[in-house]
Amino acid sequence: MDFLKADLLKKEFEVEGSFYNIVINGKVFECRNYAQIYKKDRKTQEKYDALFVLINPGKCMPKLSTYEIPQVTVGQSPINFTLAQTDNTQYQIMRFMKLKQWNKVLLINLSDIRAGNMDDFKKELKDVKKYKFDSHSIFSPKRCPELKRTISKINGPIILAWGTDPSIKKLAEQALQCLPEDRIIGMEHEKEPFYYHASPPPIKGKMRWLEYMNNREIKG
Repeated sequence: MDFLKADLLKKEFEVEGSFYNIVINGKVFECRNYAQIYKKDRKTQEKYDALFVLINPGKCMPKLSTYEIPQVTVGQSPINFTLAQTDNTQYQIMRFMKLKQWNKVLLINLSDIRAGNMDDFKKELKDVKKYKFDSHSIFSPKRCPELKRTISKINGPIILAWGTDPSIKKLAEQALQCLPEDRIIGMEHEKEPFYYHASPPPIKGKMRWLEYMNNREIKG
């Protein structure tokens, strides 16, 4: 199995994100509720070949610096796709798409909160509780109808790759209660409810995930 470099992948695939900001009592939460990765000639494909569930969007940003991220009120989760900067995890997902000959996949997260590293993300999770912003997660009860609509757009498996950090345990448990068990696949950690991240460093770790997942029976 070859490890395809980013320069090659970006010629074939495009990434879009749906961004929004929410202000609660002066605190700004920068969010992304969805990302989609597709072959450049298959953007219009109606259904997605798979759904990936990751931890959070990282520091994913719109590709165009002039793009104005919409500000919404609590309870709103609009879908406004715009071209997005590509990160290492998304390149890894492109590699898996090549292996499976998939054209288009959707990405959601345990939390919509954009944060560049785990320390920042943990701080944001504390603020989420402080400001009672439960709907930062698509797996919150308030967003259950939205999650059902999202799953209905998927014509394949639900791939869990949210990592093993203890701080996400409650969010991961909540997600597992909401997702159809018969469609879930992932590289399981020995401790529930954790699944190994799709793009661990170094390259050897990324290859291990690709090989393991490529040999798994695909559900959905």
